Amino acid sequence: MAVWVSVQTLAEGIITEWAQRYVEKQVRYDKQRVLQPILREIVLARQLASSPLIIEWLRNPDDIVLEYRALMELERYRGAFKDSNYFLGILANGRYYYNNAENEYGNDQLRYILQPDRPADSWFYDAAAQNKNLLINVNPDPHLGVIKLWVDVLLRDADGQVLGVAGTGLSLSNFLNDFVDSGEEGITSLFVNHEGAIQLYRDQSLIDFASLSKTVDEQKRLNLMLGSADLTRLQASMAEVRDAPEKVSSGFVTLEGTRYLAGVAYLPEIDWYEVTLMDLNQLLPLSRFNSILLIFALSLLFTVLLFHIVLGRVVLAPLQALDAAIRRLRKGEYHGESLGVNASGEVGRLVAEFEQMTTEVHEARTNLEQKVRERTDALNRISQTDPLTGLFNRRGMDERLLDELKRCTREKRWMGVIWIDLDLFKEINDVYGHGVGDDALKLVAKVLRSVVREYDAAARWGGDEFLLMIRDADNDMLQHICERLLRVIRAQALPIEGGNSLCMTFSIGAYLAQRDDLEEVLRQADAALYAAKAAGRNGYKIYDETLPLMNAPDTEYTSKTCL
Repeated sequence: MAVWVSVQTLAEGIITEWAQRYVEKQVRYDKQRVLQPILREIVLARQLASSPLIIEWLRNPDDIVLEYRALMELERYRGAFKDSNYFLGILANGRYYYNNAENEYGNDQLRYILQPDRPADSWFYDAAAQNKNLLINVNPDPHLGVIKLWVDVLLRDADGQVLGVAGTGLSLSNFLNDFVDSGEEGITSLFVNHEGAIQLYRDQSLIDFASLSKTVDEQKRLNLMLGSADLTRLQASMAEVRDAPEKVSSGFVTLEGTRYLAGVAYLPEIDWYEVTLMDLNQLLPLSRFNSILLIFALSLLFTVLLFHIVLGRVVLAPLQALDAAIRRLRKGEYHGESLGVNASGEVGRLVAEFEQMTTEVHEARTNLEQKVRERTDALNRISQTDPLTGLFNRRGMDERLLDELKRCTREKRWMGVIWIDLDLFKEINDVYGHGVGDDALKLVAKVLRSVVREYDAAARWGGDEFLLMIRDADNDMLQHICERLLRVIRAQALPIEGGNSLCMTFSIGAYLAQRDDLEEVLRQADAALYAAKAAGRNGYKIYDETLPLMNAPDTEYTSKTCL
């Protein structure tokens, strides 16, 4: 009898030790299984909250053009989210936008106006007031008639001011079925916040919906399920794992008259606690071993040890690799490459899903960054181009001139600046109309393109004034270009009404420079142009910095090509 009691006690001790190790692995497994889909949505929601298009709109929420662009951006993210839905609430005007997987609101994403004094909308203003960048909230939306696990991310401007709340929602029932309820008899998982309010549990009647907007006394807490002593032990375990998030704490509690082994882990990514309850009587009842306990005591010990080794290799190692990859993902160091672990079954599927998820997130982020670069380049081109002639405008030419002057100073090279004025352009507009005047400017642009090399630059400086930048120039080259410009423009015929044509001429001022002073270079070129106009138009003057004269303009060359 004593031997039997001893063996039975030994068996109970072995089962308890095994269960403690098993509950730790189960907790880590459930932790990764729940975190994986939520983290994916968090990454995408944070990218959405940092979108320049959406931030620009929230600064000017009444601009319909910005609203249209931002809604198109939201629709692109809708396809990326797991449940294909998004929401966005604007703090400035209370507008709440939403669209679901069925695209039910594709033509009118504005669903309703949030009200600070309406209890159903208090979650929005509480989220903004708490000033936390990320909140995970289980909440029914009475306006839309849905209950979801919401991923809420604050949108801020450059000064850190909260502009609104955006994110996505996961179907609560699907999430509970797929990730929270393990489906194994005797194992129950639930997730609670710091106050012990139940956030996720297979019995939805115990879930504390909208706990974000409730006081501590209003929340359904663990004390509805546990006695005071068990609740105190569980709270101590929660405090322990909060200080060491990589740790799992375990202990026994009694729930509805049944003794469970409780494993507790902290999920810092979403600021929740996971509590896994294991009923040892269902998982491994001692009564099954009554008839063969003594015979298989040693075999059981060997089996437990072997199981521990195998479980560590097959389950724990892949989960540890997953945990390390998630940490790298949070730091931006993981891009979906293979984890290099051998795993099968549910763990293998979890690893594969994680790798695929991170690859998709990386590709989506890369595509978004590429689109932002392309749009930025297009805006830069538009801001530096004259829309009528297609040449550089003044802003674009300023940047080219400054860069080239720095290069000339650095490399001891010379640069030519040619200032061109279309003679009698005002008379062309007054006599023949602005349409002919525009055609004349386009013809001038065509002439300038035929003269400059691919590494030179041409710009419409303003009105009928144009500017050429000639790299690695000298006096002979500037004189040759000026004379060619006068010849080519004179040879052009601009059609006008009545079947007639109009010939045009230039006044040109040029300056050969090396100094790193754009204002002075432009002043000298303008002075040369003024001198050419004073000499009677249809000609050019060149001021040359290479042979400076004391207290006088630079060496001057003059030529006319009046036909």
